[in-house]
Amino acid sequence: MRVMLWYRRRWGLFYVPVLAFAALVVVMASRWWFPLPPTTLSLAAGEPLGSHARLAERYRDELGRRGITVDVVYSPEGTPGPLQRLAMAGNGVQAGFAHGLLSDRGPEAAVQALAVIGKQPLWIFTHGAGITSVAQLRGMRVAAGAPRGAVRQIANLLLAQAQVRESDVTWEQDRGPMGTANELIEGRIDAMILLGSSDAPAVRLLTRSPGIFMLGVERANALAAREPKLRAFVLPQGTIELRGDVPPRDLTLLYTGTHLLVRDTLHPALQRALLDAATVIHASPTFLQRQSEYPDFSDSDFPLSPQAQRYAHGYQPWLEAALPYWWAQLAELLLYVVLPVLLITGAALLWIPQLFSLRVNAVLSHYYGELKFLENDMARMATDSPMALRDVLTKLDTMEQEVASLDLPDRFADRWYTLREHLGMARERLLKLRAR
Repeated sequence: MRVMLWYRRRWGLFYVPVLAFAALVVVMASRWWFPLPPTTLSLAAGEPLGSHARLAERYRDELGRRGITVDVVYSPEGTPGPLQRLAMAGNGVQAGFAHGLLSDRGPEAAVQALAVIGKQPLWIFTHGAGITSVAQLRGMRVAAGAPRGAVRQIANLLLAQAQVRESDVTWEQDRGPMGTANELIEGRIDAMILLGSSDAPAVRLLTRSPGIFMLGVERANALAAREPKLRAFVLPQGTIELRGDVPPRDLTLLYTGTHLLVRDTLHPALQRALLDAATVIHASPTFLQRQSEYPDFSDSDFPLSPQAQRYAHGYQPWLEAALPYWWAQLAELLLYVVLPVLLITGAALLWIPQLFSLRVNAVLSHYYGELKFLENDMARMATDSPMALRDVLTKLDTMEQEVASLDLPDRFADRWYTLREHLGMARERLLKLRAR
């Protein structure tokens, strides 16, 4: 009987394939359906002495506490910036910082924002105390970044509003934030316009250097209306340095948001880890932000990541709220992948013996049914046609041979012997009927 052959080879035909298939499902699920997040993150931070360099170090330290190794990638002058690195398909950068003015020149690649994490004011520094408005920059030497950069475009807007043509000023060569700041301090240029956070080295240097003065922006709200990625705010007197009275008066400045950007393929758990780090890093107030003002999800200039949208509404996997970061990821894999596969595999391994039992029961029930038919035929033929009992005996002999040749599992031995006893009893009854 074929089922007996299958039973003898059950490990090779059933148990081992089921176990191998379960292991394959776990491996495939852990790679594609429910992969564990990478242990490293490549974070682009712009220039080594730029406004984002110190911020990247804070993210590296905060993510390091969660067991994530952060590789900070800087972009020296002349190399692609964070946004361009994120746009390159073959580049290894997974996250980075960029200000909102770059969103309209963003890449075609899928780059998304996790949140706005701070302000980047537009600073105007001058070397002369007598300069009180942008209109007075006519005929002066001004540095405002690269010729086609975002800062130069905003500088042109400022000059145009002050009725100063682009050709009315001498644009100095871009030597980087610190190089240009040193030129301003030494008096080789008259003014410098730059975009940077309060922690940017060039901003910190110029706000505390004697002989360097800050300008506010006239009709800042009108400029913000023309350029929606800019917003106006008031920098109160003495907020940068109270004892030194920096700035010496209230100044109206423009700012754009600092965005934390990621590739859309970045693992969701890593995106949530970045958002957790942003919440910790940017919770403290500074003179540029209020308590817990950032991260902000409502004023992004870049498309917001779906993970960030869920995070903004309070979504967080319950395991991440209950366990440390890496233990939570491992627990999710075990709970949502390994455990269901183990339960299904266990059920399959328990069902396979039941399948054989059902099949053997069907075989034994078949012979019992045949035996009942033969017994009914014997009673009828003994009266009507006694000579036909020979055919019944032949069928009974054939059944006895088939049953004797059955190779059943040991646990069915009692039913096998009982069937043979019934066959023997049927033979004795048949022989008595023939002897009449």
